[in-house]
Amino acid sequence: MFALLLATITACNQDSGSRELPELPPLPPLLAERASTAGPERPIRELIVALTGSVRGEVEVCGCPTTPYGGFERRGVLYGQLRSHGVPTFAVDAGEMLVKGLTARDEVDRRLRAEAVLDLAAAAGLDAWAASPLDLPPGGPAFLQEHGALSANWVPEGGAPLAAARVVEHEGVRLGVIGLSDLPGADDPDGAVRAVTAAMTEPVDLWVALSNASEAVNRAVAEGVPGLGAVLATQGESHDEPLATHGAPIIEVAARGRYVSVLHLTLGTDSRPVELVNRGVWKDVALARGRLASAGEGAAVVGAELERDAARLPGLTTGRNVAFVESVPLDAGYAPTDRGSGVSARLEGFRQSVLSSAAAASARPAPEGGYATGSSCAGCHSDRMASWGFDAHAHAMASLIHRDAQTNPECVACHSTGFGRPGGFAELKPERVEAFRDVQCEACHGPMAGHDGRGGKSSAPVTEATCRTCHDEANSPKFDYGAYRSQLSCVRVSGQSEPDR
Repeated sequence: MFALLLATITACNQDSGSRELPELPPLPPLLAERASTAGPERPIRELIVALTGSVRGEVEVCGCPTTPYGGFERRGVLYGQLRSHGVPTFAVDAGEMLVKGLTARDEVDRRLRAEAVLDLAAAAGLDAWAASPLDLPPGGPAFLQEHGALSANWVPEGGAPLAAARVVEHEGVRLGVIGLSDLPGADDPDGAVRAVTAAMTEPVDLWVALSNASEAVNRAVAEGVPGLGAVLATQGESHDEPLATHGAPIIEVAARGRYVSVLHLTLGTDSRPVELVNRGVWKDVALARGRLASAGEGAAVVGAELERDAARLPGLTTGRNVAFVESVPLDAGYAPTDRGSGVSARLEGFRQSVLSSAAAASARPAPEGGYATGSSCAGCHSDRMASWGFDAHAHAMASLIHRDAQTNPECVACHSTGFGRPGGFAELKPERVEAFRDVQCEACHGPMAGHDGRGGKSSAPVTEATCRTCHDEANSPKFDYGAYRSQLSCVRVSGQSEPDR
């Protein structure tokens, strides 16, 4: 039987000719090869780096998105917990921190918010932040310079260069931080590499780049700057897991400040790229430190585990720089227990300043008479008002009341009509809010007092930009203008073009 099979194979080869296997391309070098090469032995140093990015002016938790995480109060609680671990802890931000964008009412509001964000960040303990062109509030480059923004590769138009780098020291550990900005209308990887290299002038335990630049620039810097430990970046189109490269790793943080990327670092050599690990004793030590604070009666057991594992770190880290990275969601578990001081007190101060700004704006007369409010619209547009009653816009204030947020000016602006607008309202007492509650006709069509249907005053056209003032990336991450517009009460009954009377 075997002889028959062999003969058959031989005959087939004679008929068709022998076939050589195609030559396969060489395998790429292992990414970990460079990073895992041991360097000169140095004393073991531990540190924690807490990274945020693309906060975009969000100062507190918003209940509108599907993930109501974030806020400076919760961030401050997390920072406090990390600092209780007994390890030098640094808080940094990769940029796009200040400006909220379309939801800001005016230039005064933008400046007010930018100042509040920096004040809250300082209260929480932020050590360094990178500038982004998106961070330019009223006051321009001078404002960024005055508040310590970093950028090695961007000179804002009409301003002097920003500081390229800063060295921060906590408990004897020195962290060098370099700002790397997204250049408006340009992408210059080689220039970014030169700028970051030139900024690394002081002796430190670890150099990192804080970047809101493109992925191409981040990779060029990560692989082209000797001695750089890591690139800590804002996310691109989506949030990617930490990425090992042929140089320093690239570690992104999710947008809007709703998560914090926490790097638990153990340094056993000189300035060189950090190795990423997702298991082993480094992870065990990091997680045990986090559990210890809430272990209660089990604290002794957790403490014993931590002591045992921490004793193994020096032997495993000699000649290496290693990082375990975790993404921490700022959920309700980080809500502050004391709101009388620190970040909470400054947040309350910001709310009061927003109310004062809104009061000044609403006291100004609106063009052509101001707001008529929805009750005035019902007389001629009863069909639209009846349909509106089934719209989510008609119940916008109820959703705030359900979350006990009806007096929060951060929320009321998008759940009412005319808040902080000329001729609108600013006082958040129930009797004052009642006439303006919910998203009424004039929230989209503009103030309509004096409109009589005879052409004397027409409503403003509703565009995508109109909707985006509230339905932005933060509050409506899945917003689709066409789909949302088709559900509006005005559109559903648009076949009736003439008023009822």
